[in-house]
Amino acid sequence: MYAKDYRYIGMKIIAIFVSTLILSLYGSWRAYTPEPDRVSDVGYYSFGGIFAIQVVPLFFVFIILGLIVSPFVDTMIFNKFHSKGVKGLLTFIVAYLLLGVVSGIIVSIFFRRVESVLFFITISILGAMIFLFVQLAIQGIFYKRRATNDAN
Repeated sequence: MYAKDYRYIGMKIIAIFVSTLILSLYGSWRAYTPEPDRVSDVGYYSFGGIFAIQVVPLFFVFIILGLIVSPFVDTMIFNKFHSKGVKGLLTFIVAYLLLGVVSGIIVSIFFRRVESVLFFITISILGAMIFLFVQLAIQGIFYKRRATNDAN
């Protein structure tokens, strides 16, 4: 579950791109108003416009949290808890949930929207969980392929 070389950062970068795509598509789908539901004389964005507005800030949030903060969290978990299997997975889930809560609070303070802290925490937790599961899926695929190649 943990690689101590360049492949680890490569997996994080791929997870950042995939997580950004997933969360941006979900947010665009939630915010989009279909043609039949639109009211006249009201401006609406297209699905692509909403996606374009969301993808850039989410990408930078994932860069900061996924490429800068996440390796420190992963290293701390491996060095402090030495957990594997289900216990290790649960430790990672709790750690990334806490990372989502803390980042949601930081974002709400940054935007000076303390009254919306619950919204930012929810979005941050969702992003952290998406990132964790995408990262674990990529690592699982990589190590499964690597084990197959090593067996041959």
